[in-house]
Amino acid sequence: MGKVGSKNLSTSLLHCTLWKSDPSPACRAVMMGLDAMNISVSEVDINMDQAEHRTPDLIALNPQQTLPILKDRELILCDSHAINTYIASRYCEDEKFLPSDPAGRAIVDQLLHYDGGILYPHYRACAYPILYESCRFVMPQQIKDVEYAYYELETMLKGRPWFSGSHMTLGDIAIMATVSTLNVLVPVDKDKYPVLLSWMYRMSKEPFYTTGNLKGLNEFTKRIG
Repeated sequence: MGKVGSKNLSTSLLHCTLWKSDPSPACRAVMMGLDAMNISVSEVDINMDQAEHRTPDLIALNPQQTLPILKDRELILCDSHAINTYIASRYCEDEKFLPSDPAGRAIVDQLLHYDGGILYPHYRACAYPILYESCRFVMPQQIKDVEYAYYELETMLKGRPWFSGSHMTLGDIAIMATVSTLNVLVPVDKDKYPVLLSWMYRMSKEPFYTTGNLKGLNEFTKRIG
């Protein structure tokens, strides 16, 4: 996960294994979440370009053939949002990333659903033709869709420092993983979305951004270029 030497992780879950690919924003959401919560797990790097995620062993773990995959003893989770909330609920004592009160938890869940249901499909629509279909640019309709998502995010942030309210949560982390990747494909306009850009800047200064997101984001940027 990026600069290992910069980490100061207090909890090692040796019974947990994470299969990941650093260029994937979903994997980076989990990596940032783990680092933010000061938790480490055993990691296995998977080269998706060489179809390593389609080996019989990994298909047995996840028939959807996607990453990340987390295995905690007999439990297998294959969704980044589920992985982060599970780790937070079971192993993180600090409730700021995933509040235990129903209202706070609902806000985080709402943000995670927005990321999974709106932002991540935009990422796939923009990136997959370039990554896998020899397309050289983002199509106009995809640009329009992403720009509208930026408008929604700008509006959601008005009057609050974080998407979750007064402090950062797993919702902010999930959105940052996807938006920082979308920004490579459809740059966030500083004049149209100053609040969103300010939030992105503050997120980029968090230590977990360097350890969990930056390396994979740079790899993705090189691959797109």
